Amino acid sequence: MRVDEINNDIRLFRLGIHKSSSIKFLPGQWLDTFVPTVSKPGGFTLTSPPSAATSLGPYLELAVQKSPTNPPAAWLWSQPLTTTAARPELRVRVGGSFVWPPRGTDLAALRRVVLVAGGVGVNPLVSILAHLAEGDCPYDVQFLYSTKAAAGLDAEGILFAERLASIYGREKVRGRLRLFLTGLDAASGWQGATLPCNEMEVSFEPRRITLDDIAEAMGPRDEHASAVVYVCGVPSMTDEFVQKLTSAGGLALRPEQVLCEKWW
Repeated sequence: MRVDEINNDIRLFRLGIHKSSSIKFLPGQWLDTFVPTVSKPGGFTLTSPPSAATSLGPYLELAVQKSPTNPPAAWLWSQPLTTTAARPELRVRVGGSFVWPPRGTDLAALRRVVLVAGGVGVNPLVSILAHLAEGDCPYDVQFLYSTKAAAGLDAEGILFAERLASIYGREKVRGRLRLFLTGLDAASGWQGATLPCNEMEVSFEPRRITLDDIAEAMGPRDEHASAVVYVCGVPSMTDEFVQKLTSAGGLALRPEQVLCEKWW
């Protein structure tokens, strides 16, 4: 197990896979994680792509939010950051239906994928994006990510900001990454500002994502039928966007075009 601290609230856990084990999963799924001394497992979304579990030095990656009242999360957070510390073996079980590819979708007719993340809702979507970036991705992939700005606008303190910027910067997928940073004073001249990420300058907006942003990401209305939208964030955000995306007064997408998962 390798433990990396992203900020005061999030740590990345890279779990090595025993050579006698074989774990398969779909991008977007979660991992029931059984830790010592805790009877019930903790459910944590896999942030690594499936290929990482079958590569040389196979691993599973989890981004875990600090939660002292969640026993499995608290146990993981109790593990030392040093890479030389001895680690106990953990039992895990794969689950979840918020996955790529979207079930019941004709992939041959699909043209655009829109990924909408709020806070740690980025976790399953970064796994999906990394998976799409590994092959010859035929889709236009738009990634909208809203999260709290890190102290000093440090990209390293924003979960997966540098990883996302690297995927788009190396043109592993066609499309665009848009960052929306909260906790900033919108009246303080942030419009047009950029965030340095892996020697790249990524523009951001000092506000939350709106329905208009998603509509723009989907392209012309006559192309909406060939798109799917994944939304993952806190329940209030997820419920609002799903309702507006599928209602007649919103974008009027078919329900099967909109996939969602809620984070508490």
